[in-house]
Amino acid sequence: MQNDIEYEELQNSHGFCARRGNVQIGEIDIAIVGGNRLIIEHTHIDDEYDGGDVCKNLVQCVVEFARRTGRKILCLCPRAQSVFNKYPEFDDVRLIQMVK
Repeated sequence: MQNDIEYEELQNSHGFCARRGNVQIGEIDIAIVGGNRLIIEHTHIDDEYDGGDVCKNLVQCVVEFARRTGRKILCLCPRAQSVFNKYPEFDDVRLIQMVK
């Protein structure tokens, strides 16, 4: 992980972004559904950072948010779903377990 990348919640509370300096290099969009669920709808990572830890770290931001707020996560985004499948430590907030 590059140490100069920062992760922050979007002002509209509908996701998180990754910034390197003043440049946004990634974003993960969520929708809160009801009181106890959220959906990861989409992720975008700039080509230069694709394949690194940016996507995993954005998913981890959502996971930590879900844990703090008592929500479960449904991944509609294939990229985020791939991260969930690689990291079983996120299973506690996964709404639907995928069959491997």
